[in-house]
Amino acid sequence: MSMFNMSMGKLQRQLYKGEYAIFEYAAVFESDFIQINKRGEVMDVHNRGRTVTVGVLCSSPSLKVPDVMLLARPAARCDGHATCGCATHRKGHKSAQTLELTRLLPLKFVKISIHNGEKQQLRLKLATGRSYYLQLCPSSDAKEDLFIYWEDLIYLLSPPMEAYSGTQAVPAGDAMDMLVFKEEDKSLAVSLCRKF
Repeated sequence: MSMFNMSMGKLQRQLYKGEYAIFEYAAVFESDFIQINKRGEVMDVHNRGRTVTVGVLCSSPSLKVPDVMLLARPAARCDGHATCGCATHRKGHKSAQTLELTRLLPLKFVKISIHNGEKQQLRLKLATGRSYYLQLCPSSDAKEDLFIYWEDLIYLLSPPMEAYSGTQAVPAGDAMDMLVFKEEDKSLAVSLCRKF
């Protein structure tokens, strides 16, 4: 899991501040994405793309495979809008340093797959059946091809039976409100569930 040996990102730095003690020392693999629709078009909110930081991590040091996905968005305003688009990152403007953690999703309720590898797009399918699409938005100073690590992570998280059956079993267990994405603004923003 070499993706967890990369430099500390802004989400991990935010967690290190101790607001969420359970994740204070967790290694996080994270990247910035823009939310897109199934056709690959940017879903704009107020004429700006919605940037979301996606992080995966192990909730316990004893786990060998990540079990939690965190979603965060910039907390500070950028040029009068709540989010900065991917183009802003590429032009070298400094993005907001503070993130607002908006979702905590157990990975057993999320299936991550590649939507379009050439365009570096992922598909997140929730246990409810709803799918959301994200396009990688690497910073201009990224030294590595981050999408390769996302491909490796998808392979790591795929259940062994999936390769043979083409389906994925969702384990029965905790009842969880999976209404995670707001319909009205099509953003990745709902309050974080703090039950640990």
